[in-house]
Formats: sequence, C-alpha cells, structure tokens
Amino acid sequence: MKAAFFYGPNKIKIKNINIDNTSNDSLTLKVLSCSVCSYDVRTYRNGSFKVKPPIVLGHEICAETTKEFKGKNFNMKSHERVSIYPVIPCLHCWHCNQKKYNLCSNLKEIGSTVNGGFAEYISIPRTLFEIGGVVPVLDNVTNEEASLIEPLACCINGINQIKSIDFDSIVIMGDGPIGLMQLMLLKRNFPSIQVMVVGKINHRLEMARKLGADKVYDVNDNSNFEPVSNLFMELNGRQSPNLIFVSNNNASSLAAACKLANKNGKIIIFSGLKNPKPESHNIDESPTIDANFIHYNQISVMGSFSSTPMDLKMAMELVNSGEIRIKDLITDTFELFKLEAALMNSESFLGLKSIINKF
Repeated sequence: MKAAFFYGPNKIKIKNINIDNTSNDSLTLKVLSCSVCSYDVRTYRNGSFKVKPPIVLGHEICAETTKEFKGKNFNMKSHERVSIYPVIPCLHCWHCNQKKYNLCSNLKEIGSTVNGGFAEYISIPRTLFEIGGVVPVLDNVTNEEASLIEPLACCINGINQIKSIDFDSIVIMGDGPIGLMQLMLLKRNFPSIQVMVVGKINHRLEMARKLGADKVYDVNDNSNFEPVSNLFMELNGRQSPNLIFVSNNNASSLAAACKLANKNGKIIIFSGLKNPKPESHNIDESPTIDANFIHYNQISVMGSFSSTPMDLKMAMELVNSGEIRIKDLITDTFELFKLEAALMNSESFLGLKSIINKF
C-alpha cells in the first residue's frame, strides 16, 4: 500500500509498504478519506512532543471494513463505512474505568503515536471496536463528511462541559473549522444566546455570518481586541462576554480572552498553543494567567481535549439528520501524493477543510 510518512519538520515521503494482517489484536481498514487538521499542519512544520518519526499522520478518518469483523461488543459487515475514534486507551487506568477514554493516563493516539490515516490502509486496535470507537457511517453522510465526524465530536465534548453553566453571552475566538463547528452546535443548543465569532480571515468570517453568528469581528492585525467590548455592548447590553472559547492556536487569543472575560466568566481552552508567547508585541501579557485575575473576578478556566465514543456517535447522528451541515466546511480535496500541498493549503487559510480522498 501507499503511505505518507512524516520524517521530521517539512519532510514527508510517500512509500510503498506491505500491509500487516498478522496481528490478532488489530484489524485492517481501507481508508476512504482523511481530513487535514491544524495539528497535522503544526506537526509537519515543527514536529510534536507526541510524535516520533517516521510515522503516518492523520486522525480524522473515514474508512471501510475489508471483511466481516466480529468480536466483543461489535459485529460489522464487509465493506461497511466507519468513522474512527483516534484515541487508543489503556482500559486499565481510573479514567478508562469511568469511560473517559480521552483522559486515559496511558493513551496512544492514531496519527501521533501509531500510524494514521494518510495511507491506503490503516490498522485499528481491536479494543477500539470493543469500546464503540468505530462508528458506522450513516446513509446521508458522505465519505468526506465522515472524516469530519471526529473534530465535530471534539466540539461536542467541549459543549457538553458548559451545558450546566450559567451564561448569557459567548465569544468564539477562532474562525477556522473548529470555531465554525462550535458556532453551529452552540446555536443549536442555545438558540437564544448571543454568539460572536472573532477571527482574521474574511471568507471564514463570512461563513460564520451564514452559519448564524450574531456578530463577527475581524482582528486583522492579530492584536486589537478592544473594540470587541463595544460590539458586545451593542449586541446584548454588557461590555464583556461571560463565556469565551479559545478555539485557535495563537497564544495572543488566550491573552485577549483574559482581558475580555467578564466577572464570573468562563474561558474554555480548546486548542493547544503553537508557541508559548503571543505573536504580537502589542499584547502585554503572556498566556500565563494571573492568579489575582482569576481570584478577584471569579474566573473559571477549563480545558477541552478530544472526545468520547459517545460524542462520535452523536456527531454522526447530527450530520446524518442535517442538523449540523459540516459539508459547508469542505472546500478542497487532494490525492495522497499531494498531501504536502493539502497541508500548505490549510496553513495558508485558503479554504476551510482540506481532505485527502484519493489514494
């Protein structure tokens, strides 16, 4: 089979390798599509502490069974399409016992610590099938949409964390696919809540408007967030939001979120940061949060990482029903041998989602 191996920053090589069908602990699937994530872009450019090359990247995967698969808790037909949960849990730690597999103390990840989806075939541990981490693709979902079920599930995990929290205004800092998915989910779950999207790419902000954002704000110089307060006053009568999603990897956004948050506000850090300091010298603070700010303003700061198999199943149902239209986010498709072009396309913000769908 053909596979795109990552050998280090800016080094990807397409290789022909043999498919290993000898293990009883894993099952081989044929990859139908694999979406490019911003994590793949960051790893391609800078490497990652999670990744030991050579390895095949790619964790947003739609695949197909190569034969009938049966086992504990699963029974799948041959040539059945599936979306894949990329977290491989140990099943022995406290978090796994609570079925919080994304928080596994010994987790491995497809596309980071084991070979991922930028290849013709992928080997999936049997344990993923057993915990419900291989979800059948429903009839109304295309292969390309099915590869976006995983990031949508991650957004669902983040939304689930704030369902019991009191808030009446939201800012999403990030106009990329994740921010737009969060926007769709928030407007579905909290239709009366005002949501603003802050970003820097015109065509993405225009998409945010189409998807229901009550306001958008273009931070085209990466630094000036002060007018957001005025826009919030215009939007809902208060100067600051009391729920902020930091949904991009720019450290300046976290620093800005700390400036914008209202008293008793909540900040959800959804993305890992690509560097430890803000890119702009106009932001005074580093992303290190002031304990006094947290204390005197009663601010809550939360993280959101990955998802659970239940989130994956819910994401599939929402897309199949048409309640969430992720097809609007798919702008470019590529062949496997053009993976580097797909990565650069995503890096340059030329579209929204780039997907490898020809192998």
